[in-house]
Amino acid sequence: MSDINSYLATLAKRLSVTKEEREKIDTSINYLKGKIWERFQDRLSKVEVFGSYDRGTSLSPAIDQNADVDILVIFKTNDYQPNTFLNHLNEFAKNLYQRSDVSPDHPAITIELDHVKFELVPAYWEENTFSANDLMIPAPRNKEIRWIETEPQQLKEDLEAKNNMENQMITPLIKLIKYLNYRHGKPYDSYVIEKFAISRSYPDKELKNYLYEFINDLDTDDQTEMQIAFINELKLRRENLLNLEKNHLTDYIEQELQKFLPMP
Repeated sequence: MSDINSYLATLAKRLSVTKEEREKIDTSINYLKGKIWERFQDRLSKVEVFGSYDRGTSLSPAIDQNADVDILVIFKTNDYQPNTFLNHLNEFAKNLYQRSDVSPDHPAITIELDHVKFELVPAYWEENTFSANDLMIPAPRNKEIRWIETEPQQLKEDLEAKNNMENQMITPLIKLIKYLNYRHGKPYDSYVIEKFAISRSYPDKELKNYLYEFINDLDTDDQTEMQIAFINELKLRRENLLNLEKNHLTDYIEQELQKFLPMP
């Protein structure tokens, strides 16, 4: 077999959104954005894609059928509470995509097309400052407040900076972890994985050692049972691979990789 680094690099590439998938998704994005502007017109400030698709860290829809594209629908003012904005977006989406599954999924409206899932998130700029620091989106249902601040561009900027610092290894690392996360029932939100990957220090500039370091730094404190099981599984697989490498058991390394991170 090829070495572990080559295997992981090939896998990360296979997990990525393909050129054909991206072209089809981008066509749908442009159509949807145009219709949003047509419907809400001068009530809008901006409509923009954010999230993992925008950052280039999303998995191919062929791998993760629940992968989505997040779209911020930024209104000029907060004339209504979040539920009213969501109701407006829900009505709009159902009229536009009458043959598709459209449903509220707080704090977003989900639109499931054959080739992509969209998440429409209403937002507004606090006091019309138009600053990224003052962008507000609906708060989680368990919050007493209705709106919370968000900085959709900050994670993208942090990722780009870290990627440049680490010889472009962070994006493939994130895709590998997201693949593992997907295969284990998604115990972690995509956002949490990306933040953790960006926050780590990586002493060795090989992809396998980025993966090893990420796993090594995972902590089971204050985690759910599902998250603890996921972390323990990753640590066990990491230890197995390290021992097999140490003993130069090439054939067993390939078997372990196929169990741990199977090639799609």
